[in-house]
Amino acid sequence: MLFCYHCGMALSEKSYCTSCGASVGRYKKILYMSNNYYNRGLAKAQIRDLTGAAEDLRQSLKLYKRNTQARNLLGLVYFEMGETINAMAEWILSQHFQPDKNIATDYIETLKTNVVLLDTINSSIKKYNQALNLCKQGNLDVAKITLKRVVSINPRLISAHLLLALVLMNEEDYAAAKKELILVRRIDRGNITAALYMRMADENLNTDSKKKTNKKENAVTIQSGNDIIIQPNTRKENTFFNIFLNVFIGLVIGLLVGWFVLGPIRVKLQKTDENKELSRAYEEINLKNTKIEELNQLNQNLTSQYESLKDQVNAYEGANGAFEGYKYLMMAVKEYSKGEAADKNVIAEYLEKVDDNGSDKLKETEFLEVYNILKEFIGESVADTYYENGYNAFRQEDYVTALENFKKAIEYNSENVEAHYYLACTYLANKDYDNAKYYFNVVMNLAPDTELGNKASNYIAEIDAN
Repeated sequence: MLFCYHCGMALSEKSYCTSCGASVGRYKKILYMSNNYYNRGLAKAQIRDLTGAAEDLRQSLKLYKRNTQARNLLGLVYFEMGETINAMAEWILSQHFQPDKNIATDYIETLKTNVVLLDTINSSIKKYNQALNLCKQGNLDVAKITLKRVVSINPRLISAHLLLALVLMNEEDYAAAKKELILVRRIDRGNITAALYMRMADENLNTDSKKKTNKKENAVTIQSGNDIIIQPNTRKENTFFNIFLNVFIGLVIGLLVGWFVLGPIRVKLQKTDENKELSRAYEEINLKNTKIEELNQLNQNLTSQYESLKDQVNAYEGANGAFEGYKYLMMAVKEYSKGEAADKNVIAEYLEKVDDNGSDKLKETEFLEVYNILKEFIGESVADTYYENGYNAFRQEDYVTALENFKKAIEYNSENVEAHYYLACTYLANKDYDNAKYYFNVVMNLAPDTELGNKASNYIAEIDAN
């Protein structure tokens, strides 16, 4: 059943709300499309096409962000793929849009109470980031050992399996890489990256098998009782020159004309041996030249493959580069989930650490929404605390501390007239007349016909007079 976005009453088949008269034709189409994408995502998730399911569910939420069923399912898909931070973000947003009778609350509580699982997830993510940095530094041996530990303690972390497969392919251990990719496909059948790596591994394995087949064809198998003897096939066809030489030597031996014939024959045989040695030398030179060309080509291929792998490893940095910021954001969310018992000052401290680690790294819409929701939740309370600290510092003539606290108070509540006023007074005490005048003007705009507004006007007149 659909409900009116304006009055909340149940909608009928008509294109307008029978209760308030609001036009709901397009609204109903958007909801139907959102539900359609949700159904597609659910079907793909049931056959473990997690990548395809995530794409459809994200599209569903783009159309209607309050579709809590789609958001909860997207969180489950993320959790199954080992992306626990993304899963928690989706469930928290779902809980914000639908506080009551929401299964996302159970998901969050389950994670919060399972301390062992949380420690395992955090440990695996830290080790994965260490392995990623080791790969970027070229220390692939240690990275491989670290990644094997990661996948052993967190088998669902798809990004770790893929990175381990890349490292193994770089070492030309394509069989082991294929095993990791098979594990990825068992978790997510629709993972395009795993399919691409699988094709690369299969191509290289097929090349190796062809080489082994060619070696077997160049051998001769002999059955001796119950034993099988394999000898290299070195038999050469007789040439006309060899036949003629054999006949000539036989005739010379048969004639036995005397020792005067043996001398020229000996010389001729000696020259023949020298020619054979010279021929072998030429053959060895040709073989070495061919080998050098093959090694040069192999070197070029390895260089190209290394550059490709390097680019692919760099592509994994993504959201993991902002891990510290995400960590403090999730700690703020954990405090927020306590409800009325939540300490807003603690949440403010975590958000400041998010800012210190670069809040601009929170590129994903879900994390920005969580960040803004938390900031709005603590706004007025934290602003009052910063204002009181700033006011006490101002009275003690500690203008540096006062300046920092008044700025924070304005950041959390831009309509706090007193904070603007005393921030201007602090700038005036520091003889920063431009900033003082600017904030006095803000006070006049916010409270033009009040005592503080009149005082601000008088201060501006004094600054202009000087």
